[in-house]
Amino acid sequence: MKERFETWLAPQNDERREVAPLRQLGWAFLLAWVFCVFYTNAAGVLSGDEIPGGGGAAAGAPSGPSSMGAALFYAVLPLAASVAPLAAIVLAEPRIGSPTSHRPLFVVAPALTAASTPFMFVSVADPGLNAALFGIGAVATGIGSALLWAMWGEYYAVIPRDRSEWLPVSAVSAAVIVLLVSAMDGWVPVAVAAALPLLSGLCFHLVWTPEAARTEEALATAHRFAAERRSPLAGLGRTGVGILVVFSIVSIAGMMSAERVEGIPLQAILLFSALMMAVVAAMAISGPRRISLFFLYRWICPTLVIGFAAVILFGQAGALVAVAASLGGRFTFCLIAQIYFANYAAAGRATPAQASSLGWLFVHAGDLLGLVLWIVFEPLMLAQPAGLTAVSVGCIVVLVTVTMAVMGETSTFLRIPEAAKDRPHAHEKGLVSESLDVHGAMDQPGTPQPDAPAPAAAPTSATPSDERSGARIDEIAREAGLTPREAEVFALLAQGRSIPYIRDELIISRETAATHAKHIYAKLGVHSRQELIDLVRQ
Repeated sequence: MKERFETWLAPQNDERREVAPLRQLGWAFLLAWVFCVFYTNAAGVLSGDEIPGGGGAAAGAPSGPSSMGAALFYAVLPLAASVAPLAAIVLAEPRIGSPTSHRPLFVVAPALTAASTPFMFVSVADPGLNAALFGIGAVATGIGSALLWAMWGEYYAVIPRDRSEWLPVSAVSAAVIVLLVSAMDGWVPVAVAAALPLLSGLCFHLVWTPEAARTEEALATAHRFAAERRSPLAGLGRTGVGILVVFSIVSIAGMMSAERVEGIPLQAILLFSALMMAVVAAMAISGPRRISLFFLYRWICPTLVIGFAAVILFGQAGALVAVAASLGGRFTFCLIAQIYFANYAAAGRATPAQASSLGWLFVHAGDLLGLVLWIVFEPLMLAQPAGLTAVSVGCIVVLVTVTMAVMGETSTFLRIPEAAKDRPHAHEKGLVSESLDVHGAMDQPGTPQPDAPAPAAAPTSATPSDERSGARIDEIAREAGLTPREAEVFALLAQGRSIPYIRDELIISRETAATHAKHIYAKLGVHSRQELIDLVRQ
C-alpha cells in the first residue's frame, strides 16, 4: 500500500498527478494562509488574548497598541516585508535566476513561512519582546511567502491558459479552509495556519516536473534574448496602477468596522466570499474560459460600491457590509494577480518569476497604501460627524474613475501570440502554455518586431510540423483572398478553437466572430470546422 501511494504521488507520473488536483490545492493552501494570517481574524485568538496586529496587520489597525507609531509598525511591517523580496526578485532574476532554479528553495520557502507564522500570534507581557517576536515573524513570513508566490506564478505561466483559469475553484477552496480555521479555538487555528505553507510547498514539489522547468526556462530565455529589451514594467500601462489603487480601496473598506470582525459575523462573510467565488468560477469555466481584468472588475466594483453605500446609508451599522465587500474583493484581486500576470509572462512581457512577483507586489503595495492612509487619517476622520460618509463617497469616486481608466487601457486584454500550435503531447501533460512561442514571445499584435535569437534547445519552440501548418494556413488564406481579420479567425478555427474563444482572443463580439467564420467557410468551400481542419492538413 505504501509503495502504491508513493507511486501515485511521484512527480514523474504526470497522468496520475493530473487526477489529483494538486495545483488547485497547492494554490488554495497558500491563499488560505494569507487570509488566515493577514486578511482576517480567523487565527486571531490565543487563549482569549488579543493578538498584536489583530489577526494580521493587513486586516486593519491593531487593537492592542494605542499610539500611531505602534499601529503603523504592526500594520506596515508584514506588508513591507513582502513587498521588498518581491521587488528583489523582479530586479535580480536576470542575474541570479528564478526561485525555481534554486532547488533548496522548494524546502526553505515553505519551511520558513510555516516556522515563522506562530511568531505573528505570540503575545507576551513585555512590549519590547512582543514587538521583536512579531518583527521576526513578519520579516520571515514576508520572505518565505514572496518566494512561494513567485514559484506558483512560474508554474501557472507554463500550463495551458484554460487550465489556469480554474483558479476560481482554488479560491473557493481557500475560502472554505479559512472558514474552517475560523471555527477553531486557541492554538489550533495557528497550528493549522502554520501547516498550510508546508502543504502548499509539498503540492508544488509534486507538480514542478523537469518538463515544467524546461518550459519556464524557455519562456525566461526568450524574454532575455529578445532584441528589444524592455523593463518588466513597460507593458503594464495603467493596469498596474489600477490594481494598486483599487486594492488600496479594498483595504480601506476592510477597516470600516470599528470592532474586529470575528466569530459568527466573520464566518458569514467568509461564506459570502466562498459563494461569490463559486459564482465567478462557474461563469469563468462555463463561458469562453477566458478571465480578463474586465471580467473580474465587473464583479469587484459593484460589490465594493454596495459596501460603501451601506456605510453611507447606515453608518457604522453598515460597516459589516463594507468588510464583506472587502474580503470578497481580496479573493477577486488575488485571482487577477495570478491569472493576469501568468498571461503577462506568456505574452513575453516579463519572465514568469518577474511577472508573478509584479502581480503580488502591486497587490501588497496597494494594501500597504490603504493601511497607511487609514491609520494616519483615522483620527481626523472620526472627529467629523460625517467622516465615514465622506471617505465612502471619495472611495466610490476613485474606484469608478480608476476602473474607467483601466478599462480604456488595451493592455487590460493581453493578446498572447498563438504561434505554438498543436502540441498534443505537451498539452496532455498540462505543462506547456498553449499560447507560447519562444521565437516570437515578444511579438505584440500589429507591431512588427525584429527577429529574436531563439534559445538553445528550447523545448517549447515550434516543431517543423507546426511551421508547415502555419505556412499552409498562410497559403490557403492568400489563395482564398481572406482579409487580415479573416486570416486571424481562420488560423484559430484551424486549431479547433470555438467561436467564444475567438471572440475573447481577438476582442470582438460573438456575432462578428461568427460572421467571419461564415465568410471563411464560403470562401474556402467548406461546410464544417472539421472540413476546414482537414483542408489545412492536406
